[in-house]
Amino acid sequence: MKTKDKILDAALSVLMENGFQALTQTRIAEAANVSQGNLTYHFPTRTDLLKSVVEEIKRRMTAIRKAQFEEKILDWSVLEDILVSLPLSKNMPQLMLALTVARDEDPTLAEWFANSDLEMRQNLRNLIERIGYQVDEDALHFMRATLVGAALIHLQQNSETSASVARGVIKNACNYLKQQATPLAV
Repeated sequence: MKTKDKILDAALSVLMENGFQALTQTRIAEAANVSQGNLTYHFPTRTDLLKSVVEEIKRRMTAIRKAQFEEKILDWSVLEDILVSLPLSKNMPQLMLALTVARDEDPTLAEWFANSDLEMRQNLRNLIERIGYQVDEDALHFMRATLVGAALIHLQQNSETSASVARGVIKNACNYLKQQATPLAV
């Protein structure tokens, strides 16, 4: 395994197990079994490391989702399954919290957050267009806010009840999204 990958895996483990405060160079270097110099070479700042961890998680989640839904024809039901699964995974809500805390420490993350949000809405827009529909920006913002809220509620409570509530809220938001959607002009 490449050094950079070892560092990313170690950072992800530390972040998931202990939160953002534990994401220190010393702890990550020890967990990855690399020198601090090696860590700093690949990731000069904690913010650089955190951004890379998030990008890696997004890459992995995209690959998993693609494999899960690859053979299915994309329709509203499959889209709902994809959206319901996002906040119920532990990784994404933990990363959202870590990024929020990191944003307080590093104001330069604001632009990165905005770009990440734009990317998420664009990905959702693309999925909806693959089904043959379009929605306005407000509906995309609403769906994103619902996903974030459901993820945080489930993360805080971490129970079967909170998972059930999150699923229900997201399904209701999906119904709203479907109601707001209009067929693509041919």
